Amino acid sequence: MEPADVDKTGGTVGRPPGPRPILWDSTAVLALLCLLPILHDVKTMLGAPYWLDEAWVALSVRFPLGDLPVTTSSSPLGWSFLLRLVPDPDDLRLVTLAFQGLAVVAAYGLGRSLRWSTPGRGVVAGAACAAAVLLLPAQQVRHDLKQYTADAAVAVGVLALVAWVEQRWSRRRLNVLTAAVAAGMLVSHVTAIVAPCAFGGLLLVTAVRRQWLRLVEVAVAGLNAGLVLTGVYFGISMQGRNVPMQQFWAGNFPGVTELPGYLARQIDTLMPVVGAPGLVVVALLVAGTLTLRRHGRPAAAVAVMLLPVVATIVGVAKVYPLLELRTSHFLLVTAAAVAGLGVAGPASRAADLACRRLPRVRPAVLAAAVCAVLLGGYAAGNSHWYRFDGNEPGLYYTAIAVTDVRSATEYVARHRLPNDVVVMNNAAWYGFAFYSRHERLRLVVPHGNTVGWWVDMPDRPDVVVVPGHDTTAVQAGLRHAVELAAERGDGARVWLIRSHVVGDEVDAWRQALAAYRVEQVTGGVEPVARISAA
Repeated sequence: MEPADVDKTGGTVGRPPGPRPILWDSTAVLALLCLLPILHDVKTMLGAPYWLDEAWVALSVRFPLGDLPVTTSSSPLGWSFLLRLVPDPDDLRLVTLAFQGLAVVAAYGLGRSLRWSTPGRGVVAGAACAAAVLLLPAQQVRHDLKQYTADAAVAVGVLALVAWVEQRWSRRRLNVLTAAVAAGMLVSHVTAIVAPCAFGGLLLVTAVRRQWLRLVEVAVAGLNAGLVLTGVYFGISMQGRNVPMQQFWAGNFPGVTELPGYLARQIDTLMPVVGAPGLVVVALLVAGTLTLRRHGRPAAAVAVMLLPVVATIVGVAKVYPLLELRTSHFLLVTAAAVAGLGVAGPASRAADLACRRLPRVRPAVLAAAVCAVLLGGYAAGNSHWYRFDGNEPGLYYTAIAVTDVRSATEYVARHRLPNDVVVMNNAAWYGFAFYSRHERLRLVVPHGNTVGWWVDMPDRPDVVVVPGHDTTAVQAGLRHAVELAAERGDGARVWLIRSHVVGDEVDAWRQALAAYRVEQVTGGVEPVARISAA
């Protein structure tokens, strides 16, 4: 075991904290977590209906546990399992919110675990790191029922564990890192991106220091983690990769020659949810990485530098989308955590200089004041993002706020007659099936869409799902629905439900419906209509 870190005055910094620092840490983390429901519109987040990409995830909890390897699809297996622990299926986004909180805690741990001269400065650094993650505008648009907040929590958590391993070296800590990587892979696919960076940083630093025994220990731990990652990926996660999925993300798999232009476009697209000018972000990332190095965590610093390199490699290799807002959310949150260190590190140095003229003021207090001013300015500049409800004109909107298949499904369920027919577009089907809460479902696999599975309602022969998005498919679906209504007897009505109609499908429906009499019967963002022959 390596001796505890030692500061310049001879005091130990790496020793286990006493009761007072533990109290400070607990208070700081609790205060930060209390800000989560203040900054986020939790009521809207939990109350909004599930949209297309969420609906199939939510629907997966209605199938037996034995179907989980299939129904998890492109979601990590552990993520899908955690959803089953939520008592009310309408509250599944609690898992999303929980991982947002875990990312804040992990960021605090990252900042706190550096070699600071006093516990007070460590608390300030941890709070600055966590506050940067908490205030990041990109967090406001990740309220959806997907694993992206878990990606962020795992990424920052692994970096924090690397710093923790460096704090006081032991095989036990290295084993904890390995176990965390294995567990992380079950809830986040990006663990396979972050883990090589983590172990790569530890390997490089121990090799440079010629700590050969330690190098072997890291290599063995990294190999064990790699075997677990490989087993989970090829045994479980690989099932979520299919041709439609690859085609869907094709625009985020740049070639080598396309890379410079692609990176410039994507970074420009992401800057609004970063919430700071590009040059400021770069300066803070450099300062944060140097802070890791200067405060005794060089392996963590190397891991931070490796992360964009590995992410770019897997993007060019068409393994994982590169710099896409959702799938690269973990990069944005990790960057925010490092930028938080880029605030805390210089603030601590500035406090040392100021204390020469203000000897009665504690450096930690001055550092905290500097961090509060800088992060307060960041929060003020991004105040229009906080408590984002999903649709702010002139700012941003998410699909959560502009789709509502729940209201349509429930309205039709209340008003349809036994011989009525319901027709809907393909994108409404998963949500319709989920919100038809008492209907019997049958899993259909395989299926040729990005999800890889479909669902049937054996007891609902009255439902017609339009299989395609073009005019011909929509016309065929409407014709089938009207003919089916005629077969089911006089007075049978045809109810129309549509959800997430975008792109060319908008024109397809407009052209197809021109041949029918259409009566809108509800309001809202996705109204229900009744159709009949013109």
